[in-house]
Amino acid sequence: MASEMLIARKDGLPAARFLLDVFHDGERWTSTLARVNDADEPLTESVAPRFYGLTAEQARRRMITTLENEWDEVVSTGQPESTSL
Repeated sequence: MASEMLIARKDGLPAARFLLDVFHDGERWTSTLARVNDADEPLTESVAPRFYGLTAEQARRRMITTLENEWDEVVSTGQPESTSL
């Protein structure tokens, strides 16, 4: 599954951008999340633990649900434009 850019918004805060990666890891799917800077480069700080699923969509939804619990709105902008990710 390809990487996906997410934008999270909350009243009173600037929008935050995240890079969601979902990949097959042996017998399960794993999702990871990294906050990105203005140049679409992942920052090193931990945003969320890894989430696992039996399908790629399940692992993806688990991560997005975590963001939705902290932010008012989370939207996907699709694949990142930068090839350096």
